[in-house]
Amino acid sequence: MKKLLGSTLALALFVPASANAELLKNLKVGGQLDVQTTSAENVADQVTRGAGNHDHIGSAYSRAMLKIDWDLLDDVHARLSIVKGAGNLGTGPRIYGNGSESVQTAALTTTFVSEANVKIDKLFGFTDLTLGRQYFGEAGDLIVYYGPRDNYGMSVTALDAGRFDWNGESVSVTGVVGKVDTAGTNTLAPADGAVDLRGLVVSCNKNENVKGSLYVYNALTHNTGDIGAANGKNTNLYVFGLKSKFTFGGLMASAELAKNMGEDRSTANEHENFKGYALLAKVAYKADLQDVGAFTPWGEFGYGTGDSAAGTKGNGNRFFQSINSDYRPGGIYGRFDRNASYQLGNSNVFSSNGLTNRIIWGFGFKATPAALDKLTMGLAFYKYNFHTRVQDHNTPGTNVADSRSIGSEYDLTTEWKHSENVSIKGTLGSFQNGMYIKQTKSIASAGNNPVTMAALDFSIKF
Repeated sequence: MKKLLGSTLALALFVPASANAELLKNLKVGGQLDVQTTSAENVADQVTRGAGNHDHIGSAYSRAMLKIDWDLLDDVHARLSIVKGAGNLGTGPRIYGNGSESVQTAALTTTFVSEANVKIDKLFGFTDLTLGRQYFGEAGDLIVYYGPRDNYGMSVTALDAGRFDWNGESVSVTGVVGKVDTAGTNTLAPADGAVDLRGLVVSCNKNENVKGSLYVYNALTHNTGDIGAANGKNTNLYVFGLKSKFTFGGLMASAELAKNMGEDRSTANEHENFKGYALLAKVAYKADLQDVGAFTPWGEFGYGTGDSAAGTKGNGNRFFQSINSDYRPGGIYGRFDRNASYQLGNSNVFSSNGLTNRIIWGFGFKATPAALDKLTMGLAFYKYNFHTRVQDHNTPGTNVADSRSIGSEYDLTTEWKHSENVSIKGTLGSFQNGMYIKQTKSIASAGNNPVTMAALDFSIKF
């Protein structure tokens, strides 16, 4: 698949124009340009003064994505997606203020093919097959999402997979079989540390107002030990779930319940069953007032289990596990997540991680005035807690961070929808440290100042 781009460009250059038209039949080119500007303090260490990380962010990043679609045959279609500026690829996004880049030494070496796949219509007479590197899932999904994100640094992930889609009048089925390279090897060696991903989603769309789906995903992690050894057995995670979405007039509600099963063999001598579960519920009501505007109050609640005795043989692993979650609510908490170029608290302990060992709830409202129908303003509040207390030290006593309170966040948001494809989003936010962070900072004899952020993001789709 990685040769697909080079082959296409070479043929386009050297094959006569008449042949080009047939080679690139029904060519469609689209894409997206994102500019992310951030001014923030205390993100990594929650300290304003002192010999810390000099934790002041004042940056502007850009990311360009180009998508090319064309027909190879009447029933075979090709897609290439090219990304320049993703925070997790190469040297990351280009920072405003840097000098111009050399095409040979910089631009080309930091431009990546994020999608390279072909789609075959009606394989076996009933299913569409997409084969190759591709995006998968929906942005913001609790369980699995591979694709462009709007976190700090604007990371992009993709999946090497085969995807099968069947669509009936009221039921659709999606299957996926792929490979995730988490260890950085993904070689042909028998023990490569990579992850196999399999999934099946059955959705019902018969009623416009009520939609639901059932899903099961399986992530098989190949451990690197010898066959028969304690560290040679693969970790086998299953995620079963149910989703539903309701729309009645101005009322919109959704709910999702997910359950883990399988066996965690990541610790050589302490194999245990996955027992975690999670619940995510959202509700909103849009009220249109004539000559005044639209007002939408909303609320959400997320609950994901943790485990105070993780790694203890026989008790099971109760930490809820996602495949590749993109659930990260809040302007600051969601922007500086675990996949960002800069993490909240510079730590995996309390930066965003879906609903693994989390209880998150929030509420707010959005308003669109009738006189300025392109402008939407909003206020939001979020509270973040551990489900189960996490101790920083093995020895109980006063020198222990054992609170469940991570913190809370206040956000003022604005969005100017210039057109369907052009938008500008602004966020003013403050993350207030909870007792867990305060205890952690007290143990380290450090400060615990709140995180503040002002952000302005531009997005142009074409």
